[in-house]
Amino acid sequence: MKITAPFTIPFLVLLSVLACTAQTPSFDVASIRPAAGNMRPEIQTVSGSLTIRNQNLMYLVYWAYDTPPFQITGPAFLNQDRFDVVAKSDTGGDEAKLRLMLRQLLADRFGLKAHTEQKEMQIYAVTLAKGGPKFQESTTDGPPVFDHGGPTTLTAHRVTMKDLALQISEPLARPVIDETGLKGKYEIKIDVSAYMLDNAKGDAGGPPPDLMSLLFTGLQQQLGIKLESKKQNVDILVVDHIEKMPTEN
Repeated sequence: MKITAPFTIPFLVLLSVLACTAQTPSFDVASIRPAAGNMRPEIQTVSGSLTIRNQNLMYLVYWAYDTPPFQITGPAFLNQDRFDVVAKSDTGGDEAKLRLMLRQLLADRFGLKAHTEQKEMQIYAVTLAKGGPKFQESTTDGPPVFDHGGPTTLTAHRVTMKDLALQISEPLARPVIDETGLKGKYEIKIDVSAYMLDNAKGDAGGPPPDLMSLLFTGLQQQLGIKLESKKQNVDILVVDHIEKMPTEN
């Protein structure tokens, strides 16, 4: 059937409207300021509302793109100055939408431009050990919380396996990818102090225990998960441009 000219213009108008509605969502109200004092770093999300306290630009980019810092390349100052972000959307939105809105906010206020490319890297994959996980699902609501009780202890509340993988990637200095298949939020506790004592008793004059071996042992024995080293193509977020300070509120 041949489409006559009168139908063509309305169709083009409809395409234009659809294109406009497909734009990246943005916050209706947003404030970005230098972090106030020595407040504890935190993030809180409610429907359509995002509050981030005392976090650097690397964290803001990581959270916006859901990409671990070890898979982000950009200027060194990403890890320096810290900011408080308070933003809200009148139309609400889940965490996935909040991440998209933070991307737009970073583009508007810091001039962020970035692209993704793949690179083969040596990584660690978190998998389930024989016998399965030795931790429980969380029974409380709220944001994920990591509590470092000391250099040998880590307690976490309401964390996903992806959250845990990101947390342990820093001491391992390598991307850690969750391959457990676990989808919930969990209560986690690991304490490697006993392994350090055993090492000291067995070889008092030897070198200090290796952090990596302690972590590997603790994860498997106490949590029922293990780390497997392998090469894998991973997405790298390349920050092409970003300003050190935001434009005024």
